Amino acid sequence: MHCLALSLGFLLPVPETLLLAYLAFLPWADSRGLFPRLENVGAFKKVSVVPAQATCGLPARSMFCQSPAAAESLRFCSQRVCVQDCPYRSASPDPTALFAAGLGSCITVDRRDLRPNSQSNSSSFIFGSHKKCFASPPAPLLVASFTLAVWLKPEQEGVMCIIEKTAEGQIVFKLTISEKETVFYYRTVNGLQPPIKIMTLGRILVKKWIHLSVQVHQTKISFFINGLEEDYTAFDTRMLSGSVMDVASGAMQIGQSLNGLEQFVGRMQDFRLYQVALTNREILEVFSGQLLRLHIQSHCRCPGSHPRLHPLEQRYCIPNDAEDTTSDRVSRLNPEAHPLSFVNDNNIATSWVSHVFTNITQLNQGVTISIDLENGQYQVFYIIIQFFSPQPTAIRIQRKKEDSLDWEDWQYFARNCSAFGMKNNGDLENPDSVNCLQLSNFTPYFRGNVTFSILTPGPHHRPGYNNFYNTPSLQEFVKATQVRLHFHGQYHTTETSVSPRHRYYGVNEITVTGRCQCHGHADNCDTTSRPYRCLCSQESFTEGLQCDRCLPLYNDKPFRQSDQVHAFHCKPCECNSHSRSCHYNVSVDPFPLEHHRGGGGVCDDCKHNTAGKNCELCKDYFFRQVGADPSAIDVCKPCDCDEVGTRNSSLLCDQIGGQCNCKRHVSGRQCNQCQDGFYGLQEWDPDGCRPCDCSTSGTVDGDITCHQNSGQCKCKANVIGLRCDHCNFGYKFLQSFNDDGCEPCQCNLHGSVNKLCNPLSGQCECKKEAKGLQCDTCREHFYGLDSAGCKACDCHIAGSLPGTVCDARTGQCVCKPSVGGRRCNECVEGYFYLQQNHSFLCLPCNCDKTGTVNGSLLCDKSTGQCPCKLGVTGLRCNQCEPHRYNLTIGRFQDCQMCECDASGTLPGTICDPVSGQCLCLPNRQGRRCNECQTGFYISPGNATGCLPCSCHTAGAVNHICDSLTGQCVCQDASIAGQGCDHCKDLYFGFDPQTGRCQPCNCHLSGALNETCHLVTGQCFCKRFVTGSKCDTCVPSASHLDINNPLGCSKTPSQQPPPRGQVQSSSAISLSWSPPDSPNAHWLTYSLFRDDFEIYTTEDQYPYNVQYFLDTALFPYTSYSYYLETSSMHGSTRSAAVTYRTSPGAPEGSLNLSYIVPISSDTVTLTWTVPSSRSGPIEKYILSCAPLDGGQPCVSYEGHETTATIWNLVPFTKYHFSIQACTSGGCLHSSPLTVTTAQAPPRRLGPPEVQTISSTELHVAWAPPMEPNGIVIRYELYMKRLGSNGETRSEESRVFQSSGWLSPHPAAESTNENALEPPQTTTVIAGLEPYTKYEFRVLAVNMAGSVSSAWTTGRTGESEPVFMTPPSVSPLSPDSLNVSWEMPADNVTRGNVVGYNVSMASASPQQSSSLVRSWVLYTAQSQELSYIVKGLKPYRIYNFTVSLCNSVGCVTSAPGTGQTLAAAPAQLQPPLVEGINSTAVHLRWLPPEEQNGPSPIYQLERREASLPASGATMMKGTRFVGNGYYKFPSSTHPVNTDFTGKCLTLF
Repeated sequence: MHCLALSLGFLLPVPETLLLAYLAFLPWADSRGLFPRLENVGAFKKVSVVPAQATCGLPARSMFCQSPAAAESLRFCSQRVCVQDCPYRSASPDPTALFAAGLGSCITVDRRDLRPNSQSNSSSFIFGSHKKCFASPPAPLLVASFTLAVWLKPEQEGVMCIIEKTAEGQIVFKLTISEKETVFYYRTVNGLQPPIKIMTLGRILVKKWIHLSVQVHQTKISFFINGLEEDYTAFDTRMLSGSVMDVASGAMQIGQSLNGLEQFVGRMQDFRLYQVALTNREILEVFSGQLLRLHIQSHCRCPGSHPRLHPLEQRYCIPNDAEDTTSDRVSRLNPEAHPLSFVNDNNIATSWVSHVFTNITQLNQGVTISIDLENGQYQVFYIIIQFFSPQPTAIRIQRKKEDSLDWEDWQYFARNCSAFGMKNNGDLENPDSVNCLQLSNFTPYFRGNVTFSILTPGPHHRPGYNNFYNTPSLQEFVKATQVRLHFHGQYHTTETSVSPRHRYYGVNEITVTGRCQCHGHADNCDTTSRPYRCLCSQESFTEGLQCDRCLPLYNDKPFRQSDQVHAFHCKPCECNSHSRSCHYNVSVDPFPLEHHRGGGGVCDDCKHNTAGKNCELCKDYFFRQVGADPSAIDVCKPCDCDEVGTRNSSLLCDQIGGQCNCKRHVSGRQCNQCQDGFYGLQEWDPDGCRPCDCSTSGTVDGDITCHQNSGQCKCKANVIGLRCDHCNFGYKFLQSFNDDGCEPCQCNLHGSVNKLCNPLSGQCECKKEAKGLQCDTCREHFYGLDSAGCKACDCHIAGSLPGTVCDARTGQCVCKPSVGGRRCNECVEGYFYLQQNHSFLCLPCNCDKTGTVNGSLLCDKSTGQCPCKLGVTGLRCNQCEPHRYNLTIGRFQDCQMCECDASGTLPGTICDPVSGQCLCLPNRQGRRCNECQTGFYISPGNATGCLPCSCHTAGAVNHICDSLTGQCVCQDASIAGQGCDHCKDLYFGFDPQTGRCQPCNCHLSGALNETCHLVTGQCFCKRFVTGSKCDTCVPSASHLDINNPLGCSKTPSQQPPPRGQVQSSSAISLSWSPPDSPNAHWLTYSLFRDDFEIYTTEDQYPYNVQYFLDTALFPYTSYSYYLETSSMHGSTRSAAVTYRTSPGAPEGSLNLSYIVPISSDTVTLTWTVPSSRSGPIEKYILSCAPLDGGQPCVSYEGHETTATIWNLVPFTKYHFSIQACTSGGCLHSSPLTVTTAQAPPRRLGPPEVQTISSTELHVAWAPPMEPNGIVIRYELYMKRLGSNGETRSEESRVFQSSGWLSPHPAAESTNENALEPPQTTTVIAGLEPYTKYEFRVLAVNMAGSVSSAWTTGRTGESEPVFMTPPSVSPLSPDSLNVSWEMPADNVTRGNVVGYNVSMASASPQQSSSLVRSWVLYTAQSQELSYIVKGLKPYRIYNFTVSLCNSVGCVTSAPGTGQTLAAAPAQLQPPLVEGINSTAVHLRWLPPEEQNGPSPIYQLERREASLPASGATMMKGTRFVGNGYYKFPSSTHPVNTDFTGKCLTLF
């Protein structure tokens, strides 16, 4: 291995980033093991110093001398000040609690519904919807900076007032909220200003607690919702038009505006007013209760003007509305501060300065600095101390290997090591030995370095330095959780001539270079977590915070740390996928001392009925199929013999193949099915199954086999019956040669009642109107068999010929002449219908062809009306309508309109029907009365009659005028008017004697037109023209021109400057309007740029806006423009204006690169800065697009030259490109393709489970919706559930498939060696019938795995297994109650459809022989008992219960019960045989029906005189024998002598 040493000596200060970069690329990092890169593990960690007040400026400001650059400077003092006090606040200000006083009576105190993280004694305040429900705290006088903070929980939508303050009836400020916006109203010295509105849609929700803070500083206001945003900024920041103005007097209300509106309904809590602008960190503290800790002087606050902490440098503060790169920043620390935290702030520009030592003794005692690495044990290889002051003469470095252990010496440095009682540069005997390195006598006066290289300290390399990974003691020697440095003495400052204020320690930076301890199994480490966490490589198969143990299934060899040569990955155990973990047993490892040979892994808790070291064997009562995969989840299958089908109910099977011992007519490996031609597997049947007895004429191909359970034979298509022995409904004639068995009935659908026929004769059942074998013909007097059946002919009696019938197909009746229609109930064409009593006639139309349309002779069949032309009327169309005349043939509109002129016709009259002449008014003439007589004309408007002409006697030729217009004929061309009585245009001065006018003779160049005043003759002149004929220019004008609308021209004036619009970086669009006073009809424009004429154009009246595009300009350059406008009389000049071109696209190269490592969802990119000659760079646009067109990624836009793109899709190729943009364009980089790392898959849906049989389930699943990498394996896990959903078995893996499923199949398709995707379907066999199982799928890629949700499937039904015998209990001498229990699901193996209760035997005694059984009752599935009645007393009965599901039945063993005893029956009288005169011999037979146990006989004797053979029994009473019975008093009639009663006992 290469040496780890890095001899820096006493070099000039080296930037730490360069040092770490060098360390990161040391040759040992290229080893086969994986190791995180070296970094400064001490940066920003906790640091302390002893003595505690050893830092300058504590407790008060102090002085020290600037460290010298040369020896002569030591005699002088360049004095520096050290101040550790904060320049602004060092603690949070005290607030005013606004709910401390002034609560209204309607406000309720609530201690239950409180804001998050409330203290135990907190309260919230409920504001209701009542009127005047508000709080009125004392109104403090506001200053220019203040902060409001409150917790809110609105209970309704709408605008609600949070707080309002008024003074003298005017708003000082008001804050309202709604679900859409937050509004701040305020007043300045200039009065009420427009409100500040902030859109808060989605951030302020009803019935949700939110924290709202409003920060006001001078003229800037910021709003905060629930603390800070992700980048530690405000939610929104705006500018006020001035500071909020307040006065001492005023009123304040919370929860309602002072006008009684905008009522707040909901809860408020912790409403506080701060008379300062809180910083962003303090607002976060108000929200969360904790102040964000900073490494450097965390107690120092930012000022109110710059309340936000700089995101990159903790020392600085920036405004809320400023960009991260803004130069507007202020220091949070005093510029003369030198705090201890500067020693490890990763910035060599800052320095810690100790206090000045008052004497040499104190200096020799020195100081101690401790750095706590905080989040774990690191491997430390270098400690570099960069001094600001002269170096100490002795340094002692210590470490803590673990926080709980004592400090250990690590290294000594000294100018003379005898100060520590050690030799200079002593030998290192062991890898963990400690020596003292001699410091040089010539050290720098300031900014010197001391480097502790742990593996190669000084001139002697540490033993084992070149074999680090095989030297355990050396590996232990580099471990540290804390580092401590002791400084003693000092170079150069102990001489008497040196100023005492040079005696202090100054440190720029202490760099602790190390890495996470990941045992060679990770190249990356998350140092932000506590403790840190190594990101173990997938290839190592390790786990743990430090990758310090093997995964559960990778213990075939003991865990071993990787080194620079070998990567000692954990080795997998061979458990054939039947175990979740294994352990190492050295006794079974043939090569225990080698890592790459042998193996001692022993599998733990083998699943799936397997056993053995590698789960390669099967348990007892299980078998293994020939050639089965040892890793298959079901490799060991149970024999699962069906005892119903095996001989002697045996459960044994062959060890290879698993064949059970079957009965005669039973087959199958498990003996669970009948042989072909047999069905109904039953346990009691010695042969197992019964024959099918199928009818070969009705079965397919004469098949004799049937369904295993039901016995149903395989019938042909049109055959039914259990044995396929008769035709299906709608079919007939069963025949063996017919492939379908039977042929269809083919009954007519419309004529038959249904589709069924006699299966033997084929006769269909016809409707009453149909007939025939197939009911396809109508009976007489019916026709048209269709979907409605046969229809009745229904011929009309009056219209049809007697004795005829309709057509059987069409239904047409036979009609009389002139009668038509199917039923003969309507007239034919040319006739119309006339009803007569109960009959009708058809009469001819007789239409007049002259008046009918197209000369038609047809009329309406119901009315007889002929179709008349327009203007013709009459039933036969033979006369004109009123106001029409002249009926003729051959025209569509035969009778013509009279069209009498209403203004010339007598009212109420009509024209002559033959000639059409109208009746005219006086002075009117013509057929239509629409003309006037001579000397008259038609009155204008709608007036009637005619008016006389009014022609001028001198101006008109005569008195006759136009009859329509009344216009007279004028005698001269200068005269006009209806009566020729005034002048025409271009003339004036009408003479009534001569009837003539004079011409105007206006000058066309100066007159607006040729007309003049009708009396004076004055022409109408243009603007700059004068004279009666408009032939002279006005003063200061010239050039009379006919084309000039002004007549003459003047000098133009008031020319506006050109208006410019910057079009691009090289073009400015210019436009200008004419002068405000053009004073001419023709203008010449000259455009000047920077005093050079660039464009000339002319324009004439009417003037237009002129345009010019100035091109070929330089980017981001200012240009000056003005106009010179000229007319024929003179010229004028506009003011000058200046415009600057837009920035152009940046110039130069723009290179984009990425920073490693690349994670699965983020990529950090960086780029170069191009030239800014074409304008300032305003932004960079980083574009991002997935290569496969998938989910788009969020691009970056900003000012930084590095950016991190988040939320990317793992294992996806992205195209990145950067644009550097000015406002005038962008410079594009070449595209960069980056592939994100793999991540564990996500969104794996549950598998789909389908039932195949009673013991098999088909399980299928889809790949994860987000594979996030290459899926290499699927694992299927299963659990068995009980009937109530409870888990009955442990989760176990039942299937595993491996392969290669890439989310980018197009890229893999070209690879001939690419693996197939892992299998996504499987069949799980050997399951319990009718049992619920839960399944989940585990998808594994190279980065991790994801599990689906559980899904449930159920196996199919099977025949029931067992039925317990019923319980039989007596109810009476003639009834028994038979009851049974509902079996479990694993017994019923399906839904119970019913129970058959059978009586198996009946006998007086238990020993009687069996008789055949018969079914007494079929119970529903919910019934669990049955009462059997009609039994005989004291008999023993045997009952069985058959449990049935949809597949089959199982019968229980008999249950026995005995009816209760009853009185004996059919006892014959005793036989009496006389012996002598005093003795008789009696004998008797037992009762024919004993009805109980053996009876006791009681013999009674009666006197012969007592019997009354003819008496009837009045009453009988049953009572228990061996007792007595007392008859009631009513038994013997009252007042009756006793004559004797017969008492008979039974």
